[in-house]
Amino acid sequence: MRISTPQMYQSGLSAMQRAQSNFNKTSLEMSTGRRFLTPSDDPNGSAQSVQLDAAIKKTEQYQRNNDLAKPRLMQEEAQIMATQNALQRVRELVVAGNNDTYTKQNRTIIVSEIRKLREDIIGIANLKDSNDEYLFAGTRPHTEPFVVGSDGKVSYVGAVGAGSVREVSITNAQNVAIGDTGAAVFMEVPERSGLLNEAVPKATNTGTLSVSSTGVNNLDDALNSSDQTLRIRFSYPAANPGAVEYEVLDLDGNAVRDSNGELISGHYGTTDAAGVFVLPTPSTQSIELVGRTITFTGEPANGDELISRPVSQVSIFQTLDDIATAFENSVTGTLSSEDLSRATSIAIRNIDSGLGRLDEVRTTIGLRVSTLEMQTGLNDERVLDLSTTLSDVRDLDYAEAISRFKLQEVVLEAAQQTYVQTSKMSLFDLL
Repeated sequence: MRISTPQMYQSGLSAMQRAQSNFNKTSLEMSTGRRFLTPSDDPNGSAQSVQLDAAIKKTEQYQRNNDLAKPRLMQEEAQIMATQNALQRVRELVVAGNNDTYTKQNRTIIVSEIRKLREDIIGIANLKDSNDEYLFAGTRPHTEPFVVGSDGKVSYVGAVGAGSVREVSITNAQNVAIGDTGAAVFMEVPERSGLLNEAVPKATNTGTLSVSSTGVNNLDDALNSSDQTLRIRFSYPAANPGAVEYEVLDLDGNAVRDSNGELISGHYGTTDAAGVFVLPTPSTQSIELVGRTITFTGEPANGDELISRPVSQVSIFQTLDDIATAFENSVTGTLSSEDLSRATSIAIRNIDSGLGRLDEVRTTIGLRVSTLEMQTGLNDERVLDLSTTLSDVRDLDYAEAISRFKLQEVVLEAAQQTYVQTSKMSLFDLL
């Protein structure tokens, strides 16, 4: 076979290049710690490593969500505990203040402390977390959730309804709420006394009828009717002028009778000859029904109704405001001892209800924190398992790589030396 000088040189050069390429590849593997450098080196292993790496990053993201949720929930729990302590102190003051041996000065001091505790609870309800977000605003974290109106009433303006609480994913199938709305914690407290009621104009009314206040005029009757919703309907006379009458009906349209068996009815204002409504004197009137008192004003249209019903929920702030006002009125002499006793009874029941609601929220927080702690352990185990598997698939066996590196180094040196020796050979040396 004929061997030319260029062919000899090219053969030696190719051998050196192959040896150098293999040597460089092994060197790079050792520097990166990876068994394969490109997908073409091991397509199956490369695909597996991508999937495992994605699973690890996803689990780490779930853990970051976990780490975000836990301190926020623990901060919320601490504020709820502070609220419980404040409410428990109010309860002690209410029980003490209902003692007939207490002087006006003693009750004045009690009022001041209750008002201060109420302000403290409002401050807790409007507290921010470390991210400058309101704890109890739900999904409106930058809106102060509780505002005090010009009448001193506290209103909640944070998020409500479905989706009002932010959630984070801690697994691909489990979300955890990272807070509670202020409405659920402070406002929607079940009313336990059975003595609080409300009256509201029917939504379809066309007149200007409005309710000024509601109250209890007969304790036994009010308790016996604590589950009843009634309708007060106003009717214009068939011929003018005449009296505008009202009647009390149940939800089925049946007339309601008082404890003596008499129909509960009366009249409010009159109409003139032209059929125009004329307000009574005084314009503010009261109706007594089933132990309740409703004071209203305004101009009803024919067929307008007031809906009288028991209060199903009462806010913590309203409870504190009502009992503070009751003590203030007892100091000024505008509230009798019997009425004060009734007010303290209502307050104690609803404070206990508020404490119960706070306990419920704390329980749910504890369950959520427990879930997060358990998931943290599971995440650590999962990341460890995935990392071990990924290492088996992708990481380099250094013992094997070092042996191969040494062998390839010898091969490269041999190829280089062979090339040097071969390049010196020439047919002219034999002439």
